[in-house]
Amino acid sequence: MRPEIEYIAISRHWWDKRNGNSYFSAQVFDIRMTLVKVLPFQYGDESQMQDVIVSWVQAINPVHEHKYDVWQKIYFDRNETTKRDCVALGSVVMEGEEE
Repeated sequence: MRPEIEYIAISRHWWDKRNGNSYFSAQVFDIRMTLVKVLPFQYGDESQMQDVIVSWVQAINPVHEHKYDVWQKIYFDRNETTKRDCVALGSVVMEGEEE
């Protein structure tokens, strides 16, 4: 039986064709669509992005769970996009944080 989804990770991925590198940015929401984390534009592929999100969710939960169990509680929405859109998604300032 699959665990209930507790987090939604919306991510954007951009492939730099000129230099052969991949980049991503993401926003993590709880199930009530409250923004809980913004991951800025950074180097990495899909697996690195998922590892960063899973590690962060593991860190905020009081009960330590195995990485795979935490991964099952996250819905990943990943889209290929332009660099501009990828940077914009990671540039959001959360409420209570300074720029």
